[in-house]
Amino acid sequence: YYNEYKSYLSLTMEPLIVNLSPDNPVHEMASICMECYREGMTRLMLTKIPYFKEIIVSSFRCEFCGNSNNNVQPASSMGDRGVRYTLTLTNTNDLNRQVIKSEWGCIRIPELDFEIPPESQRGSSNTVEGFLLRTKEGLQSQQKDRREQHPQLAEQLDSFIGKLEDLIGFTQPFTFILDDPSGNSFVENPRAPKEDPQLKVERYVRSKEDMDLLGISSIREALDNEVTDNQNVLPEENEDAGEETSVRYNENTEIMTFEALCNACGRDAVCNMKQVDIPFFKKILLMANVCDHCGYKDSEVKSAGGISEHGQRITLTMTDAGMDLVRDILKSETAKIHIPELDLTMTSGCLGGRFTTVEGMLENVRDQLSSINPFSFGDSAPTDGTETAEDEGKDGMKNVISQLEAVIRGERLVKIVLDDPAGNSFIQNLYAPDSDPNLLMEEYVRTDEENDELGIKFMKTENYEDS
Repeated sequence: YYNEYKSYLSLTMEPLIVNLSPDNPVHEMASICMECYREGMTRLMLTKIPYFKEIIVSSFRCEFCGNSNNNVQPASSMGDRGVRYTLTLTNTNDLNRQVIKSEWGCIRIPELDFEIPPESQRGSSNTVEGFLLRTKEGLQSQQKDRREQHPQLAEQLDSFIGKLEDLIGFTQPFTFILDDPSGNSFVENPRAPKEDPQLKVERYVRSKEDMDLLGISSIREALDNEVTDNQNVLPEENEDAGEETSVRYNENTEIMTFEALCNACGRDAVCNMKQVDIPFFKKILLMANVCDHCGYKDSEVKSAGGISEHGQRITLTMTDAGMDLVRDILKSETAKIHIPELDLTMTSGCLGGRFTTVEGMLENVRDQLSSINPFSFGDSAPTDGTETAEDEGKDGMKNVISQLEAVIRGERLVKIVLDDPAGNSFIQNLYAPDSDPNLLMEEYVRTDEENDELGIKFMKTENYEDS
């Protein structure tokens, strides 16, 4: 029904999803109550959280038994990768951080060996404290019956609830982990656009179990079966069998084309891949995905070689905007971007792998800043004018974005630091093969944590047959 309604509104030129405001239209429909099985009312609002995502907010209430339920679901597609937020809470203010938990998100607290599975509190927007309070209320709701029927279990739950209350009262620091294979969950960074030392964000490739959970594996298996069936057709029954292959190679342009799945709609798409040799650097792979069904386009850059022996830090000191903004830049998915003058740091994974110009990269950073922290804008932003180092709020984010736009327009000169532990990033040397006076290239030894993030901490590449 959602897709049919969307098609209808597109014909009537009325927007389906509008920006969040008190005047947003609410759609009501009668639905059955799962408690008393009588008729209740469901209200739907399709809206956008400023600088984040399109969402569907639903609310159900039964006038007969009083049962109610609220839910938040993403109206946009899944992320290209899963995301894992690890928040270390060090003071009571951290309990007020806003959290969006999608229907696929899982919350863990290692100190209690405690987990809120995806099916519990699914599609919720709350604070860290709010999630803990709802968990406490859920455990306490049936304690009276448990004490009569299962006294030992009730006693164990009382002990666990006491530990939850200690966390809510913040008697000690603890860790809050939100893991979402769909990539549609979020934990607030009150320091944005600065890097938050208490919040670690990891984007990862989904495993087979993750794809099973999201229902992606069934789509891939169906397509694989279809390909297998087509391969079983005899040549004389399929005259074009020799021409239709899953992988095609164009010798003139050296572009390899193969079938893939669209990250937006899950249907057949085409992936074009080309190996490019960057002078005075190394070979890279350019990959571009195009979907003819929904029009989704995506591009990615990967190194054609392995991880370098040392990490590399490249510092570009801009002296001429006209020349520096058009420099080619290759940012691998493991690289960080730092602009000291703006006190701005984009951690690895935020922009993925990209091959563009300095100007294009700054535009990508600007667009990313507009989406990574929705709670710095709109009604969630502080309005009392008392911004602190931990809570810069709406004006702080807009100020950084406006300064970035000044750099993009060439009105301000800054330093751009590209730090890549894998050593697979690059900024064009305009004086090559001579040294560039505005480029500083430094190699450094990676830390154990960086090796662990790259997956090579325990990798043995020499004499491994003796292990």
